[in-house]
Amino acid sequence: MKEKPRLFLDACILVTAANSPAGGSARLLAVAAEKKILLLATAKILNEAQSNIIDLLGHALWQWFFKTLEPLPLLLVDSPNSQENETWQKFTHAKDTHVLAGAIKGKADILISLDRKHILNPEVQKNFPIPIMTPGESLQKYKLISPKPQ
Repeated sequence: MKEKPRLFLDACILVTAANSPAGGSARLLAVAAEKKILLLATAKILNEAQSNIIDLLGHALWQWFFKTLEPLPLLLVDSPNSQENETWQKFTHAKDTHVLAGAIKGKADILISLDRKHILNPEVQKNFPIPIMTPGESLQKYKLISPKPQ
């Protein structure tokens, strides 16, 4: 049996899923709930998502969203150390190196992000050994959703 794809999540995916339950980020979580993919993140990413959701959307929404996350197949990867983070400083903003290093540490098949400035930019994509995609791109790649008509 083929192993499930391992998708490493940037915090922005969780924030967007909480804010837009009908969007691609939320659909990615729904596919994970169907046990078709394995989600990966670090504690730092979950803490960042929690903080952003509470700040932007309120504590009540975080409490609801946390209950949504609890049953998902979400594997917590050990947080990268400073040396692992440092590897990526020449390609992205220092505050985002932990995302790249975490995806490597978690042996992800794909890094999922919506951060076009620091993660999905051409320089990072060219130098990062793991494909970086949006939620929609990853769902299409694994044929978990149909592509949008042109």
